[in-house]
Amino acid sequence: MKLGQWLNRHRAWGVLPLLVLGLFARSGEFSVRTGVLMMIAGGLGIFSGTLLRIICRTFTKPETDDASQNADLVTDGPFAISRNPVYLAEAAIALGIAMMSRMPWLVVVTLLLGLTVYGLIIEWQEERFREAVPAAFAAYVRLVPRWFSFRTLLDTETYLKSRGRVGLLTAVRGESLTLLVALVAILAFIAKANLELYL
Repeated sequence: MKLGQWLNRHRAWGVLPLLVLGLFARSGEFSVRTGVLMMIAGGLGIFSGTLLRIICRTFTKPETDDASQNADLVTDGPFAISRNPVYLAEAAIALGIAMMSRMPWLVVVTLLLGLTVYGLIIEWQEERFREAVPAAFAAYVRLVPRWFSFRTLLDTETYLKSRGRVGLLTAVRGESLTLLVALVAILAFIAKANLELYL
């Protein structure tokens, strides 16, 4: 088993040490305003990442447990803006958690680890597509950036031309663990911030 494949299979566990560190380590000393801004930015990151995962789920097969595990090359919806919208969503959630911790060093570590881990996963996954559907994947790579481009985002015809394959309610149910982690993380960090005000 290749390292990227192993990391992909176990990547959901990466949020656990991040949550533990963020919740139980002492937050940085900031003004209340800076702390609140970090909390809001983190909450928005968690919310937008969760929403993007749900949207990605609507464009994958219903029987697939994880949108990133889909064996078919999906090229519409959010996959027409980025070749890796699921990983962008997960990165937004992880960075949101790090921001809500109000520890700048944790944000930097999360960013560096995320780039390394997702880089290895994406290399493995793209190799699979190059072998399975070489012509289709080569055309896809020419049109859509690996991460993100404002050019593709502004070309709304690219990604609004099709509808998802899975109903929204089914997608929300499929992302129930993501929703639960997001809700618990946001509420736990708000509780931690309130406790620190009185300690």
